[in-house]
Amino acid sequence: MKRLLFPIFAIALPASSVQAAILYSGQKNITITNSFFTSVYIDIDDLAGSGSSTRQSGWDVNTFFGGEGFGNSMNFQPVRESATDSSAIVNLTNGSLVAPSQVYFNAPAGSTTHIGTNSGQFASGSDGFIGFKLIDNSAAGPYFGWMRVNFSNTGASGTVVDWAYDNTGSAISVGAVPEPGSIALLVLAGTLILLRREKRDRDCPNANSAPPATATNSKNSSP
Repeated sequence: MKRLLFPIFAIALPASSVQAAILYSGQKNITITNSFFTSVYIDIDDLAGSGSSTRQSGWDVNTFFGGEGFGNSMNFQPVRESATDSSAIVNLTNGSLVAPSQVYFNAPAGSTTHIGTNSGQFASGSDGFIGFKLIDNSAAGPYFGWMRVNFSNTGASGTVVDWAYDNTGSAISVGAVPEPGSIALLVLAGTLILLRREKRDRDCPNANSAPPATATNSKNSSP
């Protein structure tokens, strides 16, 4: 068994390390209350965090009024309509690419005109995607990522659903998350091969045995 599994792991490990490039928050569903006085601060690096109502070291996003108000730190730059501090953030389509070629402002800024029915705006009460570039808390980057949000301008609360970014600096497709590791799939394949081999050995116990030796004819033997 060990001889069979070793090459399986040897093949699978490189594929697993490639998938580790995308860091994903998992489903967060962080509430954005409909209040100017209770905003939510999010540190994108903190994949295990759930946001905070107070400003924290390393914060990247500050949003309030159900998402009508959206602010960003120097290290978090959302894709915008134009490179100005008051330009609206853009709602990207699922599957589109977040890359260096898009428009960023590269300074702390805000957005208040991003909810609406026009092209590139976020529809109130529906999921949308913010593209961003990020300098992480260790000053590494820029990294490119996406954040799924559900903003509201009707008095209801909004939600920051989840986010992901590629920590190699490569462009990322909106909605991309780490794929299941190849190791588990290959080990499963190896296990099935072993089970089939064991079943064959049980059904045909002599299948792998050497053929019985042929009896020597004593009359043709040398004295």
